Amino acid sequence: MPEEKPVSTGSEVRIVKKINLPDGFRVGIVNLDIILQEVAGLKLTESREIKAQLLKKAEDRNYIPSGAGNDYAAALFYEYQLKYEPEAVKGETRSEVHKHTKG
Repeated sequence: MPEEKPVSTGSEVRIVKKINLPDGFRVGIVNLDIILQEVAGLKLTESREIKAQLLKKAEDRNYIPSGAGNDYAAALFYEYQLKYEPEAVKGETRSEVHKHTKG
């Protein structure tokens, strides 16, 4: 189980989870588990639709550089599959969890 360390500054605690983009570059996504849960609640069946919604919701909470959307969508979809379709994904989990505060 990853070690979690809350940082208290009086602000709302945000959970940042690191994921790997397809090129191996690691990026942090704020509140990834909430994003995954929201998209799962949409009960979408097409991977293209799932990727689009994952990216849209991630962009609402995170800075995603222009031109990197496809890479982020692929990485987010991988995390989605790990959580909701584990039989579709073979291999190790490629992420770490850290807590940060806003500000």
